[in-house]
Order: sequence, then C-alpha cells, then structure tokens
Amino acid sequence: MAQRPGEGRVRPVKVVANNGLHEAGVPDPWSEAEQEQHAALRRPGLLPEEFWSARPVFTHIRQAAHSRVCSGDVLFWAVMARTSGMLSHRIRAETGVGNRASLNIFASPVGPPGAGKSSSAGLARKVMPAPDDSFPDGMPLGTGEGVAEAFMGEVEEETGAFHERGPKKGDPVTVKVRKQVRHNIYFYVDEGSVLSKLGERSASTLYETLRSAAFGEGIGQTNATAERIRRVQEETYSMGLLIGYQPATVGHLMADAGAGTPQRFFWCWATDPSIPDDPPPWPGQITDHPGMLRPLGEKDVEFPDDIKKRLRAEKLARGRGEIEASLHDGHASLMKIKAASMFALFDGRFAVTDEDWELAEMVWESSCLVRDALIAQAEREAQAAKEQQESAAVSLALRTHDAKTTADLAVERLALQVLKRTSAPEGITIGALRKAVNSRDRPLVDKAVAFAEARGWVAMDGDGRICASAAKAA
Repeated sequence: MAQRPGEGRVRPVKVVANNGLHEAGVPDPWSEAEQEQHAALRRPGLLPEEFWSARPVFTHIRQAAHSRVCSGDVLFWAVMARTSGMLSHRIRAETGVGNRASLNIFASPVGPPGAGKSSSAGLARKVMPAPDDSFPDGMPLGTGEGVAEAFMGEVEEETGAFHERGPKKGDPVTVKVRKQVRHNIYFYVDEGSVLSKLGERSASTLYETLRSAAFGEGIGQTNATAERIRRVQEETYSMGLLIGYQPATVGHLMADAGAGTPQRFFWCWATDPSIPDDPPPWPGQITDHPGMLRPLGEKDVEFPDDIKKRLRAEKLARGRGEIEASLHDGHASLMKIKAASMFALFDGRFAVTDEDWELAEMVWESSCLVRDALIAQAEREAQAAKEQQESAAVSLALRTHDAKTTADLAVERLALQVLKRTSAPEGITIGALRKAVNSRDRPLVDKAVAFAEARGWVAMDGDGRICASAAKAA
C-alpha cells in the first residue's frame, strides 16, 4: 500500500548546490585558526560554533548568510520562523504533558540601524523555497484583528436548496460564507517600533493575539455581525513571525513581560562578528524541508521517555507549587520543545533525540543571554530616566526656592521704601506710591504694602491713604 505524505520516516533535508542535488553537508569554510580568532570576538548570546557544526543544515544556513555578508544567527531564526509558518498545522509535538504543542516559532533579531536585519531576514526566501506560490510569505503585521483576518476569506457553501427556475434550475443554491481558508502564514515586521505603537493603542488586541498565536491557541473575535466574525480554531493553523528591533525600541515589548509576550520569542543579535572577510561560495537552496510535508491526518513529533519524564516532573512540581520559575522563564520548556521538534524534522525524523534536546537547550540559552542583556539595558535606561527626572525635580525645587527667596527679599526691600514714603502726616496714595518707585518694582507694590501692614509698619486710613502706623511712629 502506498505510503501517505508525511507518514513514516521523513526524507533527509536536501539542498541544491551550484553543481546539482546532494545531501546537506556543506563544509565549514573556516580553518581552525580562523574559528578561534572569530570565537574571541563573539558576544554573549550569539549561537556558538558547537551549534553550527552540529548539523549539516545549520552549517548550510550560516554559509548562505556569510556568502551574502549577512548574519548567520538572523538567517537561522528567519528560516526557523518561516518554516514554522509553512509547516502543516497537523504536525505538532506530543510530550505527554498538556495538549499537543504547536510548533509556531516567533523570533526577533535586535541590532542598530544598518546592522543587516532586513537583508539577513529576506535571504530566507532565497535559501528555502515555499511549498507553492499561494503561501503568504512575509505578510505585514497590523492589528490583532488583522492577524486572524489573514486566515479568513469568503467561500461558496451549499444551502441544501436547489434553483427551481431559470438557467440554474436544478443546481444547488449557494451563499457566500466567511470562514478560515488558510492554514499557513509567515509574518515579517522590519521595524518593531511600528508594532509597539500599534500595541499602545487603546483597546488593542495585538499583543493578546500574538500570545495566543505563539502557542497555536484559538485567535480572532466574535462580533455582532456575521461578516465581521473572525475565528481561527486551535490546531487549524501554523504561523511564523519574525520582528526586527533596534535596542532603543525593544523596551516596549520587554515591558509586556507581565503578560508573557516577550517570553514567547526567541531572541538573537543582528550583528555577526564571525562573518569572514572573504565570502564563502553560495551553498544552494534547501529544497526538501519540513515546510513541504503535508500529512493527511494528525502527525506527532514524539519525545523520548526520559525527556517526557523530566517535563512531567517539572510540570507536576509547578502545579503543586513546589517550584516557581522566574518571570521570563515560565515557558522555557515549551520553547525548547518547539526548537527540538524543528531540529528533528529538519533531520528527517518525527522523533526527537537527546541531541535534538541538547541543541534546543543551546539555542534557548543563547536566546536568554540576548534577552537578559536587553532587559538589563532597559533597566539601566529606566534607572537613568528616573535619576534624570529626580535631578530635574530637585533642580526645579531649587530654582523655585531661589526665585521665592529673591522675590521675598525684593518685597521686604520695597516695604521699607513704603514706610519711608509714609513718614509725612498725610501719608501717600497707592497710585502715588506706584509712580514713586522704580518701574521694575511696580508689580510688587501691593505685596510690599501688605507686607508692611502685616509687620505693623503702616496702616490704611479711611480715605485709602497709606500712613505710618501709630505704633511705628511711636
């Protein structure tokens, strides 16, 4: 009996090089000395040499990036996120803990302008072809409603009735119905600051939708009218997402850690110090990849018993309250499940191995180093902003105090002048007093008279003249 697509063992990943089709296994173009030289330049969070050399497909991806002077790390995560968007929604991970896990991968390269985030991410299309031309490849991301809308469309559905007359007599009566018409999408956002502004809008559902979509949960909205209903059920879609950020703009997403948004992303640096001076040759395309698989029914990526036991023990301890993960590591196991499953699929297997899990832990550790550096940066910036605000507040208080002190002295000085000008028995009118003093002091005349009155130096007579008080005169 013919084997169904996606059933049994997957074929190993194939690549098309300049000289034809061969098994993935592009040699690393560096010598050992060059590797050591570049290793010394690598910042914490970059994928280590041990990872790149672990699988031929990883080496292939990095060589493709370096051949175009692009970041290996960015291209790797672009390939992973894009593949997860291509992957059949029927393929999920089965660990024996919770529901079947979605393999949707969200990743974010972070670097300054001009670091090559866009060119590195765009290279993923050249490295790995889509299953067909209809695949929504690199769709822009807008609102939360727009994410669900991207899966929707109109289809003709039969009502059960038939045309009784006219040219369509005897044909089924159909109506247009809005429903999910797509199962695969890859979203790409060149600059995450745009996303942050969208997330800041009042009543925005964007971050909420992304949190649900990252784990393959149901997304969409149920509105009052049928034409506005957008509902995409869990286990009916696959979605990949890549968002480029600058260090100065990533803080808004990091600030949503309380809700769990940044914890659903893999993080990487956009700069790659290991790009060689002399570009290696283009290694060709990866033509036979997991995104091409289309099983007819549910297909599980299985995990070995020892890993399942560890995952179950961790879940049990958390459920009992015996352990508590840090704010940013609450989904660490699920993120490693995603990565390990993708590594198995790229290696032609529906069964995760201990090595797949070790590689997943490696990429998760790198992601955490990048994430923690960004969190530390955000905390430093927040502290600096706080200190700047406090310094500004102190400076304002000092200026206010100095101004008040100066004004008080000016009022007291003018009050003494008021006393001198009231020495005549008839006193002086307020109008005459204003004319008598310096023009710069005129706005303070009323305060000076009130000050002199409060001190008992002067008094107002019945005609509204300012006279020296009897006590003062005595």
